[in-house]
Amino acid sequence: MSLIFLSFLSGVLTVLAPCILPILPVIVVGSVAKANKWRPVIITTSLGISVVIFTLILKVSTIFINVPPGFWSYFSGGIILVFGILTLFPEIWEKLSFTLKLYRTEELMQKSSEKGGFWGAVLIGMSLGPVFASCSPTYTLILATVLPENFGLGLVNLVVYALGLSLIMMLVAVFGQRLVSRLKWLSNPKGWFKRILGILFIVIGFLVFTGYEKALEQKILDWGFFDVTKVEMKLLEENNVLKNSESVPANSVNLAPELVGIQGWINSNGETLAGLRGKVVLIDFWTYSCINCIRTIPHLKEWHEKYKDDGLVIIGVHTPEFAFEKVKANVEKAVNDYGIKYPVAVDSDRATWRAYENQYWPAKYFIGRDGVVRHTHFGEGDYSESEMKIRELLAEDGGKVADVVVDTSVDVPPISAGQTHETYLGYERSEKFAGKKEFQMDLPVKYTLSSREALLQDNWSLGGLWEIQDMQIVSKEDGAKLNIKVAAKDIYLVMGSEKPAKVIVRVDGAGLRDGSGRREPSSSLGWGEDMKTEMVNGRPQSFVEVSGFKLYRLVDFGQFSKGNVVKLEVPEGVVMNAFTFGS
Repeated sequence: MSLIFLSFLSGVLTVLAPCILPILPVIVVGSVAKANKWRPVIITTSLGISVVIFTLILKVSTIFINVPPGFWSYFSGGIILVFGILTLFPEIWEKLSFTLKLYRTEELMQKSSEKGGFWGAVLIGMSLGPVFASCSPTYTLILATVLPENFGLGLVNLVVYALGLSLIMMLVAVFGQRLVSRLKWLSNPKGWFKRILGILFIVIGFLVFTGYEKALEQKILDWGFFDVTKVEMKLLEENNVLKNSESVPANSVNLAPELVGIQGWINSNGETLAGLRGKVVLIDFWTYSCINCIRTIPHLKEWHEKYKDDGLVIIGVHTPEFAFEKVKANVEKAVNDYGIKYPVAVDSDRATWRAYENQYWPAKYFIGRDGVVRHTHFGEGDYSESEMKIRELLAEDGGKVADVVVDTSVDVPPISAGQTHETYLGYERSEKFAGKKEFQMDLPVKYTLSSREALLQDNWSLGGLWEIQDMQIVSKEDGAKLNIKVAAKDIYLVMGSEKPAKVIVRVDGAGLRDGSGRREPSSSLGWGEDMKTEMVNGRPQSFVEVSGFKLYRLVDFGQFSKGNVVKLEVPEGVVMNAFTFGS
């Protein structure tokens, strides 16, 4: 199944996405608000066009780079609110039109009404584009991966996604309009049914305007509503768009791309696949602050020691995600800290990443002695399968392989159901930020911290003076605060500072109260290995010393735990990139 077809199907499935259900009535209500058979077509077509335009001018280009994301909530919610008021009180529009002399005769009144209806429908559709644009994993894949690598192909997939979305919304709108048209008593513009529709518009507009529709989305999921995004993820995986592993037949001609654009080597003077022909090569794309990559390193080190004498060569291709990972000295320190002995290529410009058309950290490409890519694996887990593939490739053509036991007990990656997803803090990829009403790009802003009770699951909040940048946030004063409500066993944070800094860490959660009355991890619910504790005014205070830019291990609850709030107190100058989690 091609990505183009998946894009269309994902657009259709978006109608059932939890983030769409709270505002779906706008499509239906907008379509029946006026007796115009073309109104559903106008609204849904405008919606599709708006999704494409919104993506291209806001998320791909830099035209609106300084427009806060909160503006789009005000824009969408404000338009919906206005239409709700006009639907609830149609006499307002009549009086306004008469006052402004928008019409003088009955004939002009009719034309004006029709024209106003057309542009009103367009406005409704266009206002929903920013809301509908980010409710699909496939849409996110197109935006984050396809568009940057191949703009033409990405644009095609984006348009097809918008087409599927528009068509299914059109069917919903047409059905609603026809139902109302058959019930003549519902068509009175001043009747009670239209009043109810107006109230519904106002409620939805208020939810969008204030951002509370996100809370309603979370409630829908908490109520056990089926999450259609999981269907999309399954389709993407089954069709090798988001695949974990894939084997390639021995007679394939899928030669591995050469290592290109490498800006330096660690543990090697330089390697080429042409020079390694006759050996089995494992290419591992990784980056040193990625917890998923870090958890695979012990297995790679083990395979290196087991099979290096049998002809296995592991090459770690370090491709950065954040700016500080482009610095070779930082990569060298990480390689030394992790005890990596196999060659590491510094791919800071992503040249080899692009040559392999890679999309994931970590990603492994298994290359046979003939230089052909014979197997791939993306993400964590399936370590015994990967090791067996190494042994299989080494044994081809009479090769000898060490007689060792393959451990099958380590195949399952540490991810629990309901675990908080990786949380990026920079505005390019941030989600679930509770302070979007105050948000401004690349400017110091005094943010208001959300309390534990007000913070939704997986959301995060800032307090004090912070600057939110594209890939990171920067504390602009001592004592700036960050709260995040998490569901996980382990909590990690990618951060750094140009000078040594001490970040104070607390945990607020049920069952974690200590003798002092504060909620802290107990001995069984402890701190991560990078944490330290000191006595301050006779009471223990836990903190992490931040010096270099890397991933820090903050909390280890001992078991999967939900609803805890991690509270950070941050000195000026500390840079934070992303939270990651384990179970």
